[in-house]
Amino acid sequence: MRFFKVKSPRKNIFCALCRAPRTLNKARHLNINNYLQMVVLTAFATWALFPLLAFKTLGAFFIIWAGFEFTRKTQYRKELKCPYCGFDATWYRKDVRIARKQVEEFVKDNPQAKVFRPRDEESDKYFH
Repeated sequence: MRFFKVKSPRKNIFCALCRAPRTLNKARHLNINNYLQMVVLTAFATWALFPLLAFKTLGAFFIIWAGFEFTRKTQYRKELKCPYCGFDATWYRKDVRIARKQVEEFVKDNPQAKVFRPRDEESDKYFH
């Protein structure tokens, strides 16, 4: 099995199930650049819609903030799922049975996945 190296990852981790080395490029929470982007978008929305809604346009900040949070969390959860075995840590924290079903479905759908191959005598001599 070949693992790919990623330049400048935010976090290096191992899959809890298959122990494959992985990297995460997305952060779970918003950073200072995201907040600056939200302020700029709010300023632009206020400037564009001020003749129609006056100071009510400043409330657009909270709508933009919710959109940024939703997008960031969705991207993080999508990246967190292991591409080698299908294990998703967020589902494991919520419900172990659902996480187990997801891994079983992943293995059924991807028979070429070499993570859960049966052990044979030749591979045993390398591991013992």
